Amino acid sequence: MKWVVAVLLLIMVPGFGLAESSQNNWDNLKQLRAGQKIEVVDSSMKTLKGAFVSISDEAISLQVGKSEQSVVRAKVVRVSVRDNSHRARNMLIGAAIAGGAALTAGLLANAPASNEGTGCAGCVAGFAAGAAGGGAGLGAIPGSRTIYRAKK
Repeated sequence: MKWVVAVLLLIMVPGFGLAESSQNNWDNLKQLRAGQKIEVVDSSMKTLKGAFVSISDEAISLQVGKSEQSVVRAKVVRVSVRDNSHRARNMLIGAAIAGGAALTAGLLANAPASNEGTGCAGCVAGFAAGAAGGGAGLGAIPGSRTIYRAKK
């Protein structure tokens, strides 16, 4: 079993390298729209969160609170964009995984008792429903996607 995991990891490693190299392109930032929520991390590891204003070959500008701030390209370490586009899908996936896992565990744990007539099907259903709600809540957390990362 361990060798299967090792082979799968080795197959995935080249894909990680390709994904990282595409993030090193400053032109990726041209896909941003004015007002889009972004996060910029500079070379001093200071994080600026705000609305995208503009991009040039020299710097990126964003609205932070009531002031506009620019970070020169040489000091930009990473730019991420808030990604809300798949929130509903992620909620459904989270609910299905958590609810399904809880239902399976509950049915397995309840099986010996249900054979004797002392099982609690309502308890299993409640446990599964609660877990599904928790999974949906986790899926609702907005994520961010890195669109630029400076070369090391």
